[in-house]
Amino acid sequence: MKLKRFLTNNLVEYEKAIEAAQSYTSKMSEDAVNWLYRKPFDINLSNDVYFRLMYELLNLLKAMRLPVRGRILEVGSGPGWITEILLMLGFSVDAIEPSADLIRIAQGRCSSLSKHYHDSQAMSRVRFHQTTLEEVNFEDESFDGILFFDVLHHVVDEEVAIEKSFRFLVPGGCLGIVEGAWHPDFKDLEQQLRQEMARFGTLENPFSIDYLDHLLEKFGFTDIARYVGVNGFFSEEKLSQPLRNFASSPLNAVNNLTARKPFGDYHKCHELNFRTNAQIQLLSGEINPETRKAILEISLVNTGETLWSCNPGERGYVTIALRRGSPGSDSFLEALERHPIPQTLIPGAGIELTLLFTIPPDTPLDHWELDLICEDFFWFSSRDIPSCPV
Repeated sequence: MKLKRFLTNNLVEYEKAIEAAQSYTSKMSEDAVNWLYRKPFDINLSNDVYFRLMYELLNLLKAMRLPVRGRILEVGSGPGWITEILLMLGFSVDAIEPSADLIRIAQGRCSSLSKHYHDSQAMSRVRFHQTTLEEVNFEDESFDGILFFDVLHHVVDEEVAIEKSFRFLVPGGCLGIVEGAWHPDFKDLEQQLRQEMARFGTLENPFSIDYLDHLLEKFGFTDIARYVGVNGFFSEEKLSQPLRNFASSPLNAVNNLTARKPFGDYHKCHELNFRTNAQIQLLSGEINPETRKAILEISLVNTGETLWSCNPGERGYVTIALRRGSPGSDSFLEALERHPIPQTLIPGAGIELTLLFTIPPDTPLDHWELDLICEDFFWFSSRDIPSCPV
């Protein structure tokens, strides 16, 4: 493949690149080091750095559709600002970072969560590893998600990094990347990269779009989806304009993407020749007659032989509903919300969830039942799969 990376023809020695990463903070100004303790907050005019970092991180996490309390591998965790957010979202994090100075900053930030947010368990959910992805070893199928946020261009051996990422993910796990893309026509970018390398010695070696897609496919990733961000308030007149007018960058200038490790040869629940079955259990909760709301803690287990997709972009993804009466009957009623399952469930897998449902006005409050829907195809109860009374 002709277009690969910015420095494809000028290979960088691994040891020199890692030494530069380890000594990175020693070459920074005092103000720059101090900012690491409060990153991503930016007090400059219009706060551009803050909004870019936060928008891109939150958009990426949303697109990754990570499971509740999932385990995340954060590659190049730096001063730990992303680690903080992941912990407060309930995830467990393994953070890889070659710089001992940056790990110390990150540990200090994460340890303060127990004080600031009364989360005494935060530090028990994070492990820092002073190493690189090329050198680290975890058990296969250990992580629900792997995150490269503004860091993939520092990786020296991309083939090892992508192969390990695939191996470390559970089936259905998601790789999330935010990066600038490289093309030989991007001369201003190349100049910035050379200046950065001359100042710090760190590797600044972004990928071409085609080459990164090639790598992901080579090592088995599927469902590769690319994104640009569109964020902000929009007036009525702007709503009639094409969405591309408000993109934060052109699609060909970024490697912002998600990619998934496939589940294997499971059949989908809408394939009628295969048995779909479920166990729904109400753990706690009831309908409040005053507010007409039900906050329900439930257990959900896939007891059949089909896979339940959580992806709303697919026909046949599975949602959870609260209904009264049989679907299709004259007495049928449904609560105002349907909740997609938060993660894809293979046969035998289960989750516990807390869900909020609202009962429509002027309807009875008795005889409501939890049921599942294979969207666009069938209600589970219509196939003699037991629902769960509330």
